Amino acid sequence: MALLDLLRPPSVTVLNPRREVVAGLTTFLTMAYILFVNPTIVGSGFELALMHAIGSSTLTPQYQELVYTIKLGVAAGTAIAAAFGTLLMAFFARLPFAMAPGMGENSFIAFSVIPVFTTTLLNTGVTGPRAAEIAMMVALTSVFIDGLIFLFTTWSGIRERIVRSISPNLAIGISVGIGLFITLIGLYLSGFVEPGTGTPIAFNVKAFVTPTAILAFVGLMVAITLYIRNVPGAFLITIVALTIVGIALGLVKPPSSVFQPPLFSTSIIPNFPQNIRWWVELVSLAFPVAFSLWIIEFFDGIGTIVGLSNRAGLVDERGRPINIDRALYTDAIGTIVGGLAGTTTTVIYVESAAGIESGGRTGLTSLVTGLLFLAFLPLGPIVVMIPDFATAPVLILVGLLFISLIPKLNFSDLTEAIPAFIAIVGIPLTYSIATGIGLAFITYTFVKLISGRYRDLSVATVVITLIFIIYFVAMVPSL
Repeated sequence: MALLDLLRPPSVTVLNPRREVVAGLTTFLTMAYILFVNPTIVGSGFELALMHAIGSSTLTPQYQELVYTIKLGVAAGTAIAAAFGTLLMAFFARLPFAMAPGMGENSFIAFSVIPVFTTTLLNTGVTGPRAAEIAMMVALTSVFIDGLIFLFTTWSGIRERIVRSISPNLAIGISVGIGLFITLIGLYLSGFVEPGTGTPIAFNVKAFVTPTAILAFVGLMVAITLYIRNVPGAFLITIVALTIVGIALGLVKPPSSVFQPPLFSTSIIPNFPQNIRWWVELVSLAFPVAFSLWIIEFFDGIGTIVGLSNRAGLVDERGRPINIDRALYTDAIGTIVGGLAGTTTTVIYVESAAGIESGGRTGLTSLVTGLLFLAFLPLGPIVVMIPDFATAPVLILVGLLFISLIPKLNFSDLTEAIPAFIAIVGIPLTYSIATGIGLAFITYTFVKLISGRYRDLSVATVVITLIFIIYFVAMVPSL
């Protein structure tokens, strides 16, 4: 009972172990898809950067092996970050919230940060695959720096003050834009869309005669059905089912071994001084990137904590979430550890609501979820085996979770709606989360100024706008 007391928040007087264990298992099944999706997303972004670095649209077996090694590293880092963050949430914050690398953040790192850093390094004289490899390490170092910034702002109390000073409509617009971006990635990985002839994007007319695209479409229908019926682990079931079918059809090659010691090929620890040096050299781009990551996680973290706490009834008499400070510290430390382990920004998952609905109210729920994440650490070959067509349906549907925020936008005030709209369309259509966020903040400041509503502009908003102006100026030499 002493252990159970260590996992119980102050507001919970009775702890039901059986109910908490079931809740932890439910949360894990609901969000375990990230173990398979994260290596796919980050690996795909690295692959694009690598092809750009070597000047080829195809990869030789040697380079394919390099991508495979990167995916193994991200898989190990993902399991470590999810397990550590969730277990820390269990023992330190004592809350039924699970953590893992965030879906918006991983897309940002993969398809915005790594390619930009690769181009910059190529322009500074770094050649070949080394440019992509360094870019990968600098990107993950930016995650580590992001965690430090996050930790400082939590400790200093700046975080909560900024949350009250930035337009909630802008935050919603950014979230919706990220959702559309993730859906676009899913459509691309499924083979449904491709670069058009004379158009930026077009439907792939060969999709319904291509086995992998057909399986992705069938998987999308399966995922939709399971999701509508509220089947626990709907996304995980879809990924596993499609992979098994792919193996049966000869579209997926099973690994030679199921178990393998974790390969931390993307960890920034072994070459930490060198990674920091490269980050400092790219600081004109790296700082805005770290800052953009912080902004995304900033809204994800505190918004998710408030929503989940209210849903679980874990609030005090003033309506403030129980142990919110500890949850915010856990969120920051999880990102720091995730960066060191070699994965993208770690966040509190809204899927924790599934465990809460199953009765989870204490850290015991998180303890169960964290241990299950840890169990996947030696299963890297299985995780990396998952094909793009198996994860694509999940990515397409994950966008829905973000887009559902649209009704909360204030469309009656154009000075709020227009910047939010710029974020919504800017993020997916520029294929860059950082660019979309920057354009949205600059637009927000501009429309408030021309409307004479100067008092709506907080110091934080103006500072962020200036940072993004510097960001865009710094990008010019690399074009």
